[in-house]
Amino acid sequence: MASPFPGSRVILHVDMDAFYASVEIRENPALEGKPVVVGADPREHRRGVVLTASYEARRFGVRSAMSCVEAARRCPEAVFVSPHFELYGRVSGEIMDTLRTFADRLQPSGIEEGYLDVTVRSGGNFSRAHELAREIKAAIRKQHRLSCSIGIAPTKAVAKIASDFEKPDGLTVVARDDVAAFLAPISVRKILGVGPKTAERLKELGLEMIEDLQRYNRQDLVEQLGAFGEYLQDVAMGRDAEEVIEPTGPPESISTETTFEKDLDAYDEVWPELESLAKSLHEQLRHEKYAYRTVSLKAKYSNFEIHTRSKSLRIHTTDLEPILILSQTMLKEVLASGRKVRLVGVRLSNLLERAAPQTTLSKWTAVREPLTES
Repeated sequence: MASPFPGSRVILHVDMDAFYASVEIRENPALEGKPVVVGADPREHRRGVVLTASYEARRFGVRSAMSCVEAARRCPEAVFVSPHFELYGRVSGEIMDTLRTFADRLQPSGIEEGYLDVTVRSGGNFSRAHELAREIKAAIRKQHRLSCSIGIAPTKAVAKIASDFEKPDGLTVVARDDVAAFLAPISVRKILGVGPKTAERLKELGLEMIEDLQRYNRQDLVEQLGAFGEYLQDVAMGRDAEEVIEPTGPPESISTETTFEKDLDAYDEVWPELESLAKSLHEQLRHEKYAYRTVSLKAKYSNFEIHTRSKSLRIHTTDLEPILILSQTMLKEVLASGRKVRLVGVRLSNLLERAAPQTTLSKWTAVREPLTES
């Protein structure tokens, strides 16, 4: 839908602060002010990994995907809390309902973040958008007793970068005329889609900060990186025009992934993280009311080679068990080579809006036709 305010799109990116940890603290006020780590207590489970950590714990260098053993070493006073995925999914749904009341269009982009197009509600005015963002923050604090950080910009990509600029509880406005100057001193790693391998390639071209992208000859960038080069420079100049799309039906897939602090090859080290990802993704599936038929595993080896495997059921289901069992099976296959992995992820595809009652584990395992694999 074309904007009624040409050249003045106003996009908000709302990102919940340390979401899992903040929800746990909300539910148990005794944790307030303590270095909370959501993950298995290493005194009981040596192979656990950190899902997220409160900002008190992050000051000690604790971060997502780190082993819980290392988190405890860095922060001896850390309080470990087992994850409650159903709770996080329910709270996420409630927050999205709140955000929807402020948006012309809302596009959730994960369990803890989303984009809001507020061009009409703000009249294309960034000062009004700033007031609207403050109203959103107040509503989330009052209704959900949580905090969020918000970035405001003329594009989705810049809004996302801005929301991470002053965490936690931040609010950053980047008006159209300020985009280039705001982005210039920021690392290219902050651009969505730029991972470690891409960052290495960009560094070889002398592109480490976004200002380097802004100055680089566009044609040379396209010759080096193809369409992705165009995307990078469009983001750097605030020219990308990706719309905020209100979901109207099942997406092609939903997915989540994480990069490890160090490369791993032991099943007992990798599986706890993959299991957590699968459970978190299942909660997203439940609250978006979809059923799936295909489970895919993504693994990136230490040499950055990416390997994917998929297994499909004959029927659609909403159950968690097939996700866990199929992910577990595919992970064992991936690790059988003995190669170390630096990233794992899980994806659910062949989605349908859930209309029929939830199927059972016994029903889908009773199907004798073998699973398909790719």
